[in-house]
Amino acid sequence: MKNLLFINLLFGCLYLLPFNQMNAQIISDSSAVNKEYTSLEAALETPSLVYRLNLSNQNSTIVPDSTWAKFQNLEYLSLKNHHLKEIPSEIGNLKNLKVLDLSGNDFKMLPQSFSKLESLREIYLNDENEMDVNQSLSTIRDLPNLRILHLENDNLESIPTSLLNLTKLEALYLDSNRFNTLSDNNWSSFENLEYLSLKNDHLKEIPSGIGNLKNLKILDLSGNDFKMLPQSFSGLESLREIYLNDEIEMDVNQSLTIIKDLPNLRILHLENDNLESIPTSLLNLTKLEALYLDSNRFNTLSDNNWSKFEK
Repeated sequence: MKNLLFINLLFGCLYLLPFNQMNAQIISDSSAVNKEYTSLEAALETPSLVYRLNLSNQNSTIVPDSTWAKFQNLEYLSLKNHHLKEIPSEIGNLKNLKVLDLSGNDFKMLPQSFSKLESLREIYLNDENEMDVNQSLSTIRDLPNLRILHLENDNLESIPTSLLNLTKLEALYLDSNRFNTLSDNNWSSFENLEYLSLKNDHLKEIPSGIGNLKNLKILDLSGNDFKMLPQSFSGLESLREIYLNDEIEMDVNQSLTIIKDLPNLRILHLENDNLESIPTSLLNLTKLEALYLDSNRFNTLSDNNWSKFEK
């Protein structure tokens, strides 16, 4: 009996040992994936263990093309605010790269090698005053996993034609450009879009075509100059959250009347809209779960309105 007990204990120890080793390995691997390197020198000491490399705002860092081949496990790379005249073509060979931030550089076009970034999911191309947008987007338009695109503060006056070929996008950021007006005809290309930001574009009119985006869940129209939402917005059946902040020109009651019957709308932003009282049409949005009314001009608010927001 004692021998049997000893054997059972021995097997138990042998079982626990690899299990504990495996658990420790999982924790170690997770730590390596989440660790972010901000020094190229430190990253080059063990390049195969580098998953996140953030070299933002390091203008003095010049990385030879041959260096990038060492980072074959790299998933996140930021070269933000380097003012690079040319983007290293070898970055296009990083097969595991998922997120790439090239904001704030001075290049004219993306290298053709970027068409091989098969794992790339998100790319930041903000603050690119020199970039040929159509050429650059043509280079990455067929990437199989690209879902999130940032084109903020790129001095755009219209939707780039090559952008219309990026049909798999789920999130599109077009903040702080120079649109003023946008065509209604472009939006059918973005049938998979779930998040759209047109923040601070000073649009005089919101394109009615956006109302056809059946999968759109979050829409940010903050900081524009439109007077009313288009009637087509009543068809945004998936919309869950809408930002209508900083809208000094907007007819709030008309705009809220358009969206009051949206079945999934739960979060509404009306911050800094110069409101002096609760808009009457707001009382019809009874399904709201979150309401933001910061930085308005209320002074006092009636006690009678709040029973409408029972949720």
